[in-house]
Amino acid sequence: MSLNRFKTSILVTAASLALLAACGPGEGGQSEDTTTAENEPVRLETPPAGQLPEGVRPTAYRLNLTTDPAQDGFTGTAEIDIRLEEPHARIWLHSLDQTINSAVVRLDDGTEIEGTFEGSLADGGVSKIDFAEPVPAGNSTLIIDYRAPYNFGLAGLYKATQNGRPYLATQMEPIDARRMFPGFDEPRFKTPWTLTVTAPTGNQVITNAPLTGTTQLDGGMVRHSFATTREIQSYLVALAVGPYDMREGAPLAANSLRAKQVPFRGFAPAGKGDQLQVAMNITDEMVDQQETYFNYPYPYAKLDLIAVPDFAYGAMENAGAIIYRESALLISDRTPVDRQRGILTTHAHELAHQWFGNLVTPEWWNDIWLNEAFATWMSYKTMDEIYPDQGFDRATQRRGIAAMGADSLKNARQIRNPIERNADINDAFDGITYSKGGHVLSMFESYLGVEEFREGIRLHMKRFEDDAADVDDFMQSVAEGSGDNGVVESFRSFIFQPGIPYLNVETTCNEDETGLITVTQQRYAPLGSQINPDGQTWQVPFSMRIDGPAGDQTVRRMLTGKTTEFPLEAGCANWVMPNAAGGYWRFNLSDENWSALTDNFDTLSAQEQLSMLDSVSASFRAGDAPARALLDALAAGAQGEWDVALQSIKIARGLYGSLPEQDRGGMTDWVEETYRPVYEALKAREDSLGQDETLLLSDLYVALLEMGEMDEERSELADRADSFIGVEGEADPSAVSPEEFAAAMKYGALNGGEAFYEAALDYARNTSDQRERSIVLSVLAQNVGEDELRALYEEISGEDWQGQEAWSVMQQSLRNDANREQAWALYQANFNDVITRTPEIRKAQSAGAVASFCEAEAVTEAKNFFVTNADLIPGYERSLAQAEEAANLCSAFRSEKIDELSAALSGDIED
Repeated sequence: MSLNRFKTSILVTAASLALLAACGPGEGGQSEDTTTAENEPVRLETPPAGQLPEGVRPTAYRLNLTTDPAQDGFTGTAEIDIRLEEPHARIWLHSLDQTINSAVVRLDDGTEIEGTFEGSLADGGVSKIDFAEPVPAGNSTLIIDYRAPYNFGLAGLYKATQNGRPYLATQMEPIDARRMFPGFDEPRFKTPWTLTVTAPTGNQVITNAPLTGTTQLDGGMVRHSFATTREIQSYLVALAVGPYDMREGAPLAANSLRAKQVPFRGFAPAGKGDQLQVAMNITDEMVDQQETYFNYPYPYAKLDLIAVPDFAYGAMENAGAIIYRESALLISDRTPVDRQRGILTTHAHELAHQWFGNLVTPEWWNDIWLNEAFATWMSYKTMDEIYPDQGFDRATQRRGIAAMGADSLKNARQIRNPIERNADINDAFDGITYSKGGHVLSMFESYLGVEEFREGIRLHMKRFEDDAADVDDFMQSVAEGSGDNGVVESFRSFIFQPGIPYLNVETTCNEDETGLITVTQQRYAPLGSQINPDGQTWQVPFSMRIDGPAGDQTVRRMLTGKTTEFPLEAGCANWVMPNAAGGYWRFNLSDENWSALTDNFDTLSAQEQLSMLDSVSASFRAGDAPARALLDALAAGAQGEWDVALQSIKIARGLYGSLPEQDRGGMTDWVEETYRPVYEALKAREDSLGQDETLLLSDLYVALLEMGEMDEERSELADRADSFIGVEGEADPSAVSPEEFAAAMKYGALNGGEAFYEAALDYARNTSDQRERSIVLSVLAQNVGEDELRALYEEISGEDWQGQEAWSVMQQSLRNDANREQAWALYQANFNDVITRTPEIRKAQSAGAVASFCEAEAVTEAKNFFVTNADLIPGYERSLAQAEEAANLCSAFRSEKIDELSAALSGDIED
């Protein structure tokens, strides 16, 4: 018995004792009338609001489904082996949008007990089966015959159409497996699954396990039988049916950890199979690298990569049958370099899940960060191993910095967030989980040591293989594997509270020429925030570089209190870099120390430079650092490594966007002076650039188009956009490169009027490139004039556009600066129609639209609209709270810092 199963058995026993004692309601949704005597069967009266009650556990599933993508629904029989801790007169389970024809329990001796099903008694399809007589304790089989519609919101077993061909695919995470079959849809339940799927001849049928045989049936139907899987949870069950192209890959070769080859295939919508090649070619190397890291062989019997026509996420790590949004896997000659990097990183992320998330599973959704943060971190480690010197070693830091915007909010959530209702689960799939979580893992890997951290992960894989584990289990594994039990409390301080440590670093020089550095921590709070900065502390695995008479030295210490002092006996510091290891914190310095650090910018590592740029920008937005210090640091960053320069540009674009249009002239002059020389130097050797410099050149071009003196270039690019989509005459596919595509569409839309709008829309409607189709729709929504915007809203109500695309147009239209008022009116008028077609995962995110406004009156109006429509967007509350706060912070920043920024840009304040 594993540690976790031993723990679970204790919980089950405790729950049984609680039932006998007739405990009050609360845990598991149990009520006081649960049982009345020791020998009476369990009959829980209150529908469970969260986890299902203890005492009933599935041990195996057998699903027999009949599907036809051309139809609107399917039929199925679910046989679920269950184990009861004691007799039950009622069983609670999950079933959503299904018609149950019959439900019986078959005992080991063949006796069948009829059940009466009643569905949707609580949020999330919580349902019950009452039995004609109690089902005895021990093992039995629940048999449910049912029918269900295909979902059209990209959840459960859903249907999508491309080029007139219907396809089926699944998306079960987090709680949508219950749409495809009735069962016990929670991550703590891991069982073997055996699927039999009947479908019309000519369709590919793919599930988690290898095909064992087919049988030709009457009516042109074929029954596909599949092997039994290794133990997995319901949200990892996968099914795809349709006219997919299939590419047979070379099996993943046996190695020192794995004695057998792994069958390997790729699938794509009809006509796109060749675009699988790049991702398939790198898969064996990625799997080999991850097997080596985990010291554990790839866990499943085969590996299929499945690109589907429409998907709500980027990809889903289903065991042995990974499903991807088409544009997140397929690579063609129209795929730009940055997107290729993103695709391969996503691929590495999903492969990493086969161990962390699939082999070892969180017990409940509050620990989904253990899946996603780890896969994020591991994906970049994998990419760095395969593509060294391409900046992937700093990618978790870059993503963590990007997440700090959301983590700067009072309404930010902690990494391990409580899940009190089903609507809270989707809340957990955000930048805090993926990006902050990945950055924190990277920070502790650096603190513990690469090998020590890896030993903790390997220990965790072995302890909980084919099982479920929680945060305490993970902490114990890392502590024991690394040999450092003290790391647990520091880890917990980052996981169990929101926000960013903000370290104020003061340097003093005494009369005897000894120095002192004083570090005081608080929570980061931007101007206008309601955060109490002194309300939190962390145990920070601190690393600081100090330059002084003793040379360049790095000091490491765990900061456990509010204030920590670092005496410098050898002499005073010349400059201090308070984040020498890329840790998840920000810092503030005196004006003199900011200047000293900027003067020595080229002596910092790229990791340190990234941290400095983020910190000085954050300090400016908190009202601490002066505008001049920020601009000087950004200018220094423009000369740094490619990703440092990208970070400098990103911050500059944020400043530019915050300035009133009439005050942007000074920023344009500064941009030309700062970034134009870098752009020209790269442009001069464009044909010999590496991948990293190609990314920088592309971003510099876009930034100069947006902020620089590029009137001629904007006009020329708009003309090439016209040629590309054929505004007049034949389209010219060579007119715009993949890297230029988004910018070309933007300036084409701004300059082209109705003619460009019509041609661009026609291009999007007919292109086979999912990414370009999405870009065109977003660009049109953000940039067209009033008449075209009205026409676009009417257009997306038609059948040519998927629900997710319609939702995206609606959200993106609020970024149409020139026509936001009209966009908001159209948004409200079309909201009900669009939201009914919107994927479940996106509905709650709609309230994020409030962040598009930066004036108090508009923010209040937008907030009231979403509150009024709360029933259509369940789980919207955090998105709304964060969006409202972000909008208010935008207003506060503009009122308090824009004048200073404008003065610094114009040179009206002294250095």
